[in-house]
Parts: sequence; structure tokens; C-alpha cells
Amino acid sequence: MKIFISSIVLAFTGLSAFSAQADECDKYKTSYDKTYCMAKLFLESDKELNTVYGELRSVSRESVKQQLKSVQLNWIQYRNESCESHGSIDVDCNYRANRERAEYLRDRARECKAGTCRDDMISAKSWH
Repeated sequence: MKIFISSIVLAFTGLSAFSAQADECDKYKTSYDKTYCMAKLFLESDKELNTVYGELRSVSRESVKQQLKSVQLNWIQYRNESCESHGSIDVDCNYRANRERAEYLRDRARECKAGTCRDDMISAKSWH
């Protein structure tokens, strides 16, 4: 129970930090500057997502790694379809989607490191 509560606290702390980063772009006056700012945040979130994905792969059992790869490719397709409209990419949407997915994968990596790796959660479709 203590671990569960700690995980919730960490999740909320992390989400508020992500929100603060995105809010940083609100200080810009023009849509061009805001878009540029969000694009930089998106690129950083993409790097972080790749790092967390690699970390989870490194602590996952061999039998789960292919499932993780498959579900991650499905998630990328979902993110791309959700964050694109009429040939334009919504970088804010991409940023937020990456952050949510990174947190989900980070939670799975923490579980594995604690010896409570749940293969069903690693290979689950965790998005809508």
C-alpha cells in the first residue's frame, strides 16, 4: 500500500512539472513563438520517451520484449493519428501524449526493478 501511495504522489508531482513546462510556452505573444516553444518541448519529450522505453526493455524478460515493441508501435500510430489533423501536426498534443506514455512506461520499469514486473501491463494497450 505504501508503494502504491508513493507512486500516486510521484505521478501527480511529475504531471504538475510537465504542465509547468508546457505553461512556459504561454508567455510568448505570437502563435509562431508558442509553436516553436512547444516543438522544442515535444522533441525533448520524444527523447525522454525513447530513453524510458529503452530502460523498460532492459529490465523486461525476453519473452515480453517483442510484445512491448509491438504495443509501442501501435501506440505511436495512435499518437500520430490523434495529433494530426488536415495534414498539420499538433505539437502540443504530441508533447502531452509522449509525456503520458513515458510516465506509463516509467511506472512499468519501476515495477520491474522492484521485482514486481507485470508482463500483462507492459504489453497492454493503455490508451483509449
